[in-house]
Amino acid sequence: MADFCTKQDVENLLQIEISGTTRIASCARAIGEATVAIRNYCHQYLEWVADDEITLDCAGGTRVFLPELPVTEVSEVIEDGEILTEDDDYKLGQHGILHRVNCDWEAGIQIITITYSHGYATLPDDIVAVATRAAGRVYQVGLRASDTEGVPGVSAKSLGDYSVSYASEVGGGVGEGLMGVSGARMLLLSEKDILNKYRYVMQ
Repeated sequence: MADFCTKQDVENLLQIEISGTTRIASCARAIGEATVAIRNYCHQYLEWVADDEITLDCAGGTRVFLPELPVTEVSEVIEDGEILTEDDDYKLGQHGILHRVNCDWEAGIQIITITYSHGYATLPDDIVAVATRAAGRVYQVGLRASDTEGVPGVSAKSLGDYSVSYASEVGGGVGEGLMGVSGARMLLLSEKDILNKYRYVMQ
């Protein structure tokens, strides 16, 4: 499983160089978490997968919805043990809809097995941008936590006659009220708006 952005992407966004074993590992973890968050939000793997085999329940009707988008090819369809023929028995439509030709799909549990290819060989730029922003945000929060030795809420420090000022216990967003690394939003509402066009809604 590849990540949706790179360390170089995060460096370019933050205009810094990330070096040293600890910081490189922190950046890699942030990128991995951002990638998983996007996949979870979209309910999609998103990356290119060839010849993925799935077995689906079917309630009948003329349409079956394939769960991973975009669908680029359907190489085999088996309905209740019978291999179907493209065009004669089924056709692939838009948005991952598999249409049955001249009859309904058989209704049953785990009755249709489909082998198909899906996802993006090259991720769209807006997905990469969201992953980069989310990873950069988590990486920055980690740096801030490191600077304050893991103590949340530090708003100011001084050296002469050492003093520390703390902010109020807010910061995780509306209704969350958490500070520190655990309070950092993984995906902002504006980023979710960008991702909504890639999001799969169960039919």
